[in-house]
Amino acid sequence: MHITTVSVEYRRKFNIGNYESLELGISLYTKVDADEEAEAVAELLWQQAKASVKAQATPVLKGVNYQAQVKHKESWAAANGNEDEF
Repeated sequence: MHITTVSVEYRRKFNIGNYESLELGISLYTKVDADEEAEAVAELLWQQAKASVKAQATPVLKGVNYQAQVKHKESWAAANGNEDEF
């Protein structure tokens, strides 16, 4: 069976303080050519989706000083195996 279409959806919710949050997301899909592997195409779409959400979030989060709110981010990420998290 040949997979002809791949889709991914990526959503991220950010706590921006004062009992407020920001949720951003994107859905991407594409056709898979006969000479392509569906897993490779899905991985590419996943990386593009994450990059898009990050690009959308960065200006907003800078405006609310998001980085100052996330205390001990590096140690938490390392302890939970999420070093590549945004």
